[in-house]
Amino acid sequence: MSNYPLNDEDWQRITAKFPPDIAVLAHKYPCEIYNALDALDDEPLGSNYIPKAIDVYNDVDDEPVFQVWEGELERYVPSERKNAAAIQVGIDGNWVYIEIEGKVILDKLGGVILPEVNITESLVLELLLKQIQRKGTF
Repeated sequence: MSNYPLNDEDWQRITAKFPPDIAVLAHKYPCEIYNALDALDDEPLGSNYIPKAIDVYNDVDDEPVFQVWEGELERYVPSERKNAAAIQVGIDGNWVYIEIEGKVILDKLGGVILPEVNITESLVLELLLKQIQRKGTF
């Protein structure tokens, strides 16, 4: 989560597009609200759309906590928290789903067909070891 102030122009755009109970979340989750605002007018994904890339972010980490490329798990970072306050899902470089504090802010999933991801114990261990090497911890 980034903490940067909203300017008047941004605040006007946000309040024009979102109901008040959603707009007020911009002060606490500006990054998530900006991403939703940018994707708000996008069309939902088409029927039977099969994504190549899926990225899942939470409100704590700057990098994806879960990443799939062409059906292969590429990244998995376990979270210390049981539930994230905000979740953002990007598919093929576009924001398609954003949820903040249990409220769905953006849902452009449409007719997407999520790929079956083959996850083995050895793959999860490999990804966790990479995470340890990168940061020195989970």
